[in-house]
Amino acid sequence: MVDILEIAERIIKGPKIEERNWDLSIFKKMEELSKKYNLKYAGNNCYINSDDAVAERAFLAAVDFLEQVGIYCITTQRLVQFSRKEVLEAIEDAPKEVKIGKGKDLRIYSQKKVEGNETLNNCPGLHSPFTEEIGPLVVKNYAQIAAADFLCGFNFTAVEGREIFGLPLEAYASIREVALVREGIRMAGRPDMAIVLYPISTRAAALIAPIDPDFGLRRTDGIVLSLLPDIKMEQDLLTAAVVYEKYGSFKINTAGGTIGGFCGGAGGAIIEAIVKAIGGWLVYRTISCASGVYRLQVSTSKKIAIEPERLWADSIAFQALNNWTNTICLGDVGGQSGPGTETHLMEVGINAVHKAVNGANLWTPRQAKARMNASMTPLESEFAIEIGEAIRKSGVTRKDVNLMIEKLAGKVEGRETESGPEDIRECYNLVHHRPTEEYRDIYMKVKKVFEECGVPISLET
Repeated sequence: MVDILEIAERIIKGPKIEERNWDLSIFKKMEELSKKYNLKYAGNNCYINSDDAVAERAFLAAVDFLEQVGIYCITTQRLVQFSRKEVLEAIEDAPKEVKIGKGKDLRIYSQKKVEGNETLNNCPGLHSPFTEEIGPLVVKNYAQIAAADFLCGFNFTAVEGREIFGLPLEAYASIREVALVREGIRMAGRPDMAIVLYPISTRAAALIAPIDPDFGLRRTDGIVLSLLPDIKMEQDLLTAAVVYEKYGSFKINTAGGTIGGFCGGAGGAIIEAIVKAIGGWLVYRTISCASGVYRLQVSTSKKIAIEPERLWADSIAFQALNNWTNTICLGDVGGQSGPGTETHLMEVGINAVHKAVNGANLWTPRQAKARMNASMTPLESEFAIEIGEAIRKSGVTRKDVNLMIEKLAGKVEGRETESGPEDIRECYNLVHHRPTEEYRDIYMKVKKVFEECGVPISLET
């Protein structure tokens, strides 16, 4: 496949184009490809695509886009272009699995089948903002989840009392983040568990600063290097990708498709999600992608919306990647409401049902509009994992799951979002690794709703 140093040359030598012209051109191209490959919503409250031919068409549309258009580098205002042969070779060369962590915490992180029965991989936390004060204790709680395969780091706005401003402090904060996560997993008795750097700064020096096989990021750890909305890349992230490729760490891309952006409607968002997953491997060597389809500004909504069209589009993106590429998919199971609330658990559970049947490994159930010390607790993660295992082991089909989600959506659609507490310690005991009695009662109530709607989940505590 195309060498990563070749990508470094193409961001300098590729055709020059202004960013505004790129945005307008991809809108037109997405409309053209959506029409050519008939990527039109099926209607009739279809939450999950059950026609593999649609997923194949979406995959072909994404390949066309990469061949005919490429990826835009915002740093140099250049196009990175590919031949069809280069795109297809890259897809073929991508790994379907990778070893992460070491010792007793070594895990095989791998691609899963749509409607398969393999156990999903889980990253239950954090990818969220926490202060240095409680960060390690929060990490410990997530590392105590037995099914956790790896953890993402957390970010913060001040390090050791200093506002993080300027590259020296950004680099130091990145080093400090990894040290705090390491402290947390050691406290949990899992010192060799894989961790992933969540960038506090996307400048190259800050991204590379935590590399340290003894005390920082190890070769068995990873880093988040994502393509930007509207299929754009950055020189600093490519710089980090070159270094980490040589170092040996795995890389994760958290880029999906967006309904309402420059890629247009659901059809364009599906293509964008697939392009970003393949494109992330092409330019950054990201072996995994937290893909899927989102709607622009959903985090600002004041009402819960379990949108059939968005979930249908989301399912096609995962099906295309799992059936036609080697991408190791991650599925975001977060929601609009905050932790400690009934509506957040409903959203997390519905997303876990949906992602599990589509073969997406489970990614942190964070509140969409993240809040410092208030965006997620281990309970939502354990709930998502519980549901994911139930769906995979029971052998339910996409059509079965569609009926489940239709019933579940009726229970929560249109309800007011709940912000949740201002600090997760109001609903979760981080010292004893358990929810408060009030939150546990909410959890048991929500579990019963899922069981009544056909989700094969045990009501035992």
